[in-house]
Amino acid sequence: MLMIAQLLHFMSGLLLIEALLSWVVGPDDFPRNYTRQLTEPLYTPLRKVIDPQRMGGLDLSPLVYIFGLEILASAIASAA
Repeated sequence: MLMIAQLLHFMSGLLLIEALLSWVVGPDDFPRNYTRQLTEPLYTPLRKVIDPQRMGGLDLSPLVYIFGLEILASAIASAA
């Protein structure tokens, strides 16, 4: 169970890195091209629900996933 919580923490860290890189690095530049390949499949379904165009261009999907993964990891770690 602890390994699953660590994996969820790693994934939320990867999402945070991708979000921070999106401010300073182009989508096809290194290292964002690799982080984007890993995170984009997660974002696509959520972006259909929370459309960034309707939010004034603000993409909240990384924030939603990071909070959700951290809550889930905390719940799993406390249950173990």
